[in-house]
Amino acid sequence: MELELRIALLLIGLAAIVAMYFFGRSKRAVRKREDDEFNFQTNDLPDPLELDQALELGDDLQKDVNGVVDEEIIDDSGDDLSNLVHDDIAESHRIELPNEKPSFSHQPSIFDKEPEPSKIAEKLVILHVMARRPHKFNGKAILNLCKELDLELDNLFIFNKNVERFSGKKALYSIVNMVKPGTFDADGMHEFETPGLSFILSLPGPEEGLRSFNIMLEDARKFSERLNGDLLDESRNRLNPQMTAHLQEDIQLFSLRHPRPVPV
Repeated sequence: MELELRIALLLIGLAAIVAMYFFGRSKRAVRKREDDEFNFQTNDLPDPLELDQALELGDDLQKDVNGVVDEEIIDDSGDDLSNLVHDDIAESHRIELPNEKPSFSHQPSIFDKEPEPSKIAEKLVILHVMARRPHKFNGKAILNLCKELDLELDNLFIFNKNVERFSGKKALYSIVNMVKPGTFDADGMHEFETPGLSFILSLPGPEEGLRSFNIMLEDARKFSERLNGDLLDESRNRLNPQMTAHLQEDIQLFSLRHPRPVPV
C-alpha cells in the first residue's frame, strides 16, 4: 500500500513537470509572435518633440560637414580661388574714393638719372653746280677757282670754306665731288674730271645761318659762271630768284627756332 502511494505521487509529479514544460513553451511562442508583429498603437510611436529635436540636430551636423567640405575644395581648386579674387576685386571697386587726388612730392634719389642734354637740331642746305652734257668740269679749273675763293682741301679730300675762331678753323660750308665717294684726287687734280659739284651748308655753324648761306650761294654762282655750268637746288632743279628767297626764308626761320651756340 505504501509502495503504491509513492508511485502515484511520483506519477503526479512527473505529470506536473510535463504540464509546466508545455505551458511555458506555448507562452514563449505567443510572446515571440507578438514581438514579430508590428503594433501601431500610440504607445509605440515616438514623441513628436523628441523627433523635431533630433531633426534639428541632424541639420546642424549636416551644415558643419558641408562647411568643412567647401573649405577643402576652395583651398585645393584654382578656379575657386580665381573666383574669390574676382569677387574681392569687384567688392573693392565699390569703395568710393574721395574726389581730391592725392599729391605726391618727388624726393631726390641717388637712383635718379641726370637729364640728358638736349640734342642740337641740325639742318643741311645743299646746292649743286652741274656741267652741261656732254662736258665735265676739269680738275685744274676747279683747283684754281678754289684757291681764288680761299677754299682749302682737308684731310678728308673735300674743299672747305673756313673761318678763324679761337679754337681753330671752322668750316663755313664744304664742296664735295658729285660722284661717289665725294672726294677729290689731291695728287691728280690736273687729270681729274667730274660732272658736278655739291655745296653743303650745315646749320648751325660758326656764323649766322643766313649770312653763311649767302656766302655759299655767291661762291656757287661764281663756279657756275666760271666753269660754264648750271646752278641747281637740292632736288636738281634750276635755281631761280623765287626758290632762292624761299631757301633764305626757311634758313632764317630755322635760326630763330634753333639759335646757334655761342661761337668759340
